[in-house]
Amino acid sequence: MNPMSFQDVVSGARNGGWDWFQQLDEKVAAALKLEQERAQEDAEAIARAWADFARTPGGLKALEALFDTTLRRTVFFSSLGLDIQSMAVYGAFREGQNSVAHEIARQIAKGQGEPTKPRDVT
Repeated sequence: MNPMSFQDVVSGARNGGWDWFQQLDEKVAAALKLEQERAQEDAEAIARAWADFARTPGGLKALEALFDTTLRRTVFFSSLGLDIQSMAVYGAFREGQNSVAHEIARQIAKGQGEPTKPRDVT
C-alpha cells in the first residue's frame, strides 16, 4: 500500500471523498477498531453507573440538589452596582456549572436507554 501525501489527503477531503480515510494499514485499522470498541464499552459503563447512582435514594437526593443549584436556577441576575464585565464573568461561571450538570443528566438518560441529544449552547 502506498501512503498518501498530506496534499492528497487534503485534496480528497476538499473534494468530498472519504476514500483517503480508508487507506489505513490493516494492523493500524484493527488497533483503531479495537480502541473504538473499548472506548464505546467504557462510555456505556459510565452511563450505566450514573443511571445506577440516580436510582438510589441518596443519589436522587444529591442530583436534585445539584440540578436545583445549576440547571433550575437563573443564569443571569440583575443587581445594582455590578458592571457588565462582572455579569459576563458570572454568566460564564454559571454556564460552566450548567454544562457539568447537563452532562450528568445526559449520561443518566443514556444509561437508562433514553434517547439523548447534544446540548444546544448557541
